[in-house]
Amino acid sequence: MRSGAGWRGLRLGRAVGWGDALVLSATVLWSINVVVVKLALVDSGPLTYSAIRYLVGGLALLGLARGLEGTLVLPRGRDALLIVAAALTGVLINQASFTVALSLTNPDNVAMISGITPLLVASWFVWRRRERFGLRVWVGLGLGFAGLVLVVGAGVWSSWLGVLIALGNPLSWAVYLLLLPRLLGRYGPLTLSAMVTMLGALMLLPLGAVEAVRHHPYVSGHWLGLLAYSTLLALVLTSWLYLLGVRRLGPARTAVYVYLQPFLAVVAAGVLIGEPILPLQLVGGVIMLIGVAWGRPRPRPSLVPRHEEPSAIGGLPSVT
Repeated sequence: MRSGAGWRGLRLGRAVGWGDALVLSATVLWSINVVVVKLALVDSGPLTYSAIRYLVGGLALLGLARGLEGTLVLPRGRDALLIVAAALTGVLINQASFTVALSLTNPDNVAMISGITPLLVASWFVWRRRERFGLRVWVGLGLGFAGLVLVVGAGVWSSWLGVLIALGNPLSWAVYLLLLPRLLGRYGPLTLSAMVTMLGALMLLPLGAVEAVRHHPYVSGHWLGLLAYSTLLALVLTSWLYLLGVRRLGPARTAVYVYLQPFLAVVAAGVLIGEPILPLQLVGGVIMLIGVAWGRPRPRPSLVPRHEEPSAIGGLPSVT
């Protein structure tokens, strides 16, 4: 018979809380964005599109952060180095690999590659002996990976070069996830997201400008609509939701939801651009769902000073 404390801990690990809902919402918006960016790249180069998207998104986040979290305080010392590292991995490398891979291969392929992020994060924690996961978590991660293999195996790989470049996406995102908890205890989620996004945009701008000289974007109403979704929903809103989620769940539990992105991207590609959804991909999607349900570690919230934790952040209720 389980003790009361042990049973409550097990229920806490499996229960879906507000932080899970935030990360899941961000994952859905990101999955749709894989198809949106693929469509937008028909009329612009990948680096140019990313640079414009992150510059506009960074300015929007700065405005939101100033209005909802107060005056922006520039980081110094070790914090400044950590934010530069977060911008380098979470924006520059992540977006360069993401958009260039999308220009070379199908959107579902790129989303599938990103599915190895949970295993990378969990393996890092175990290797560094920072966290121990029970059998249930490893079984869930294994099921999620098995579902990923089924979805990937059923797809059509149009470019192996694109696959190799796409590997930079999960590797950089895993590093970014591991950096976030070191900063979220000292900065509000909007403020941190604004700083990382703007710094990443400044890193992308020279690359995007050089590319634009050779491949000038064709600006149309259709392209502007795609850019608006990528910027306002898939960047500004999801950055906010995701950092709030990481703040409540920790990187290990947050990373597990990346397993859902490949299957959701396949569904989005089927609905939006008519790409076929194969039976094996549906089976893989179901297995992924089971893996996510079983493979979520217990939440490990970032430490936030009590005086900096408001009862509601940007209209979203706090978790007590």
